[in-house]
Amino acid sequence: MKHSPDGDYALVIEDNGGGMSPESLRRCMSFGFSQKCTDTSIGQYGNGFKTSTMRLGADAIVFTCTKDNRRLTRSVGLLSYTFLMRTKCNDILVPAVDYEFDASSSTFKKIMNCGEKYFSSNMSTLLRWSPFSTEDELLNQFSDMECHGTKIIVFNLWFNDALEMELDFETDEQDIMISGAPEIRAGRNTVEWLTQMHVANRFRYSLRDYASILYLHVPERFQIILCGRAVEPHFVVNDLMYPECIKYRPQVEVTTEVDVITTIGYLRGAPRLDIYGFNVYHKNRLILPYWCAGSCNKQRRGIAGVLEANFMRPTHDKQDFERTGLFQRLETRLKDMATEYWTYHCHLVGYTQIAKRPPPAHYVSTTATHDDHNLVAQVTKNTRVYNSRARASLAFHPCSNGYPLHVDLDSLPDQVDCDACPSASINAGTTSYIPRNAPQQSQTELRRRKPCSEIFWRAQKRRNTNVYSDQPGSHSGTEEAEEGFRVVLDQNTMLKDECSGLEAAGKLLTSKADELRKELDVWRRVYKSLTDELQFYDGLEGLRRGGHHSNPGIGFI
Repeated sequence: MKHSPDGDYALVIEDNGGGMSPESLRRCMSFGFSQKCTDTSIGQYGNGFKTSTMRLGADAIVFTCTKDNRRLTRSVGLLSYTFLMRTKCNDILVPAVDYEFDASSSTFKKIMNCGEKYFSSNMSTLLRWSPFSTEDELLNQFSDMECHGTKIIVFNLWFNDALEMELDFETDEQDIMISGAPEIRAGRNTVEWLTQMHVANRFRYSLRDYASILYLHVPERFQIILCGRAVEPHFVVNDLMYPECIKYRPQVEVTTEVDVITTIGYLRGAPRLDIYGFNVYHKNRLILPYWCAGSCNKQRRGIAGVLEANFMRPTHDKQDFERTGLFQRLETRLKDMATEYWTYHCHLVGYTQIAKRPPPAHYVSTTATHDDHNLVAQVTKNTRVYNSRARASLAFHPCSNGYPLHVDLDSLPDQVDCDACPSASINAGTTSYIPRNAPQQSQTELRRRKPCSEIFWRAQKRRNTNVYSDQPGSHSGTEEAEEGFRVVLDQNTMLKDECSGLEAAGKLLTSKADELRKELDVWRRVYKSLTDELQFYDGLEGLRRGGHHSNPGIGFI
């Protein structure tokens, strides 16, 4: 967006949230002040706004308005590196002015708690060092804002060593790019083109692609609009083939145990797609995008994963985690997880030159062929095994439809084993999920299990039968599995019918709620009309009494 007459670009960030009061604005623009002291907050250092805006440009002006306790205020503040350097200030000065709505005149009047001279000095500084030359131009920035919200304009944007602006506004009219981004040229082979166009590479220089993966799940009424066009959320779990859900229990020195669910799988296009990494989120916000835990070698190429690591602390710029022992153990665990996943799934994406390793006893599968999308398995009953590498007991995909999984392990039945639980598979191009599980295991098999074997084996049924056909009782085991399969199919049909009934009831309740809202609006209008009428008669009564008191000889008709 252009602001100055000479055509310089300025970056505008606007939201329609609650806005800030005059006091909150000054706290926001001061250094080291933060009210985010809860465990659900990311920023806790009080420097996020200052470091982010100053990284993009030399100056930033903030417009904010809020309505609090029937008080409607507007505030303008300036954080200017140019102003501080050219005036050689020894302290960081942040000029700010405030306005308050006056109901009697229906206008915004100046708030001069520190005197008119102080207000005029701040206004003079704002007009001199901002892109606006008059007070009217300054206040016109509120014209497209509601009674609450914030607008930030970052101007005097930085240039790189080649004297080019770091942000590229011209290459794509609906995106903001990083200058010097690699050019996508026609004529390249398909694999190389797909690799460059993949979000795992484009997020490094495209703001739209980065914003699309910034949140693990997006609230219902939240939307990011970039250059006039909404950003479509991109959920990485929907890109995965043969996804598995793995539980990792880190050694955190807290009273409550922490379980981290990692969804891992092959990206579509693997193994030719030369991409590897884990998207690590912290409290719903992306910290490490496509982090290469270990290194991207042949045994990890095409593998990606998603997890939310709330047990670690991010750095102050939210671009990394503090390099503690927890971080190092997580890196080692993800590296082993990717290697193990490749070991038992590489043949599914075309590694035919590698001999298939027979699955361990606890990886026996009761599923049908890979192309069958109507697979259901029976949840087995085993002894609970608690360790730092146990699999999570899941009944659906952890991030289906873009929402993360919240597993309450304590609420699961005691007879369900945390180590022998169903995993899920996403259909290509959809967000549906398919529960699957392994058959019942003996205690001997549990004791033989390797410590790092959490991947749920996804073997085909016919291959599974061939491997174990020479074992005693193999046919009876298959028949039992098929019987269990039919039982769960019936249960699945009943659950679908129940879900359909609940959806119909939900639609009915939604329509009733809409009708009640409309009725409430009608009564609110009636109430307002009656209130205005009452005020009118109260004023008339006061006028009548005043007239009788001042001149008793004059009456009213």
